[in-house]
Amino acid sequence: MNQKTFVLLAISSLFSACSSVFSVTSIAANESFVLGNNAHGYFNVKLKNLSAHPITVYQKTLTDSIHSFSVIKSKETVHVYADKNTALIIENKSEDPASVKLDLGGDVKLSMGYKN
Repeated sequence: MNQKTFVLLAISSLFSACSSVFSVTSIAANESFVLGNNAHGYFNVKLKNLSAHPITVYQKTLTDSIHSFSVIKSKETVHVYADKNTALIIENKSEDPASVKLDLGGDVKLSMGYKN
């Protein structure tokens, strides 16, 4: 393999390893959205609460230890850095639906789902 081909392969591998995901996610009244409830590496989230009411965000390890609890006000944006093998829980405790804008980076091979 010549040097130019090797450099092109290395650069393309670098760009494919740096992944990001953008999403606007709706959460029904009195439900939660769970991000990363599986084995994974470190990830980060830029989260904006698009709802007219506050939402609750916290992290939960695979052994059910809870930490980094915070309430995100309407239209507020926060940056969350999650440890490996830690789920990010976004709770909507309101009687109205909620929407959040998510910009994910790092290890984005995360499970995603809802729970009530």
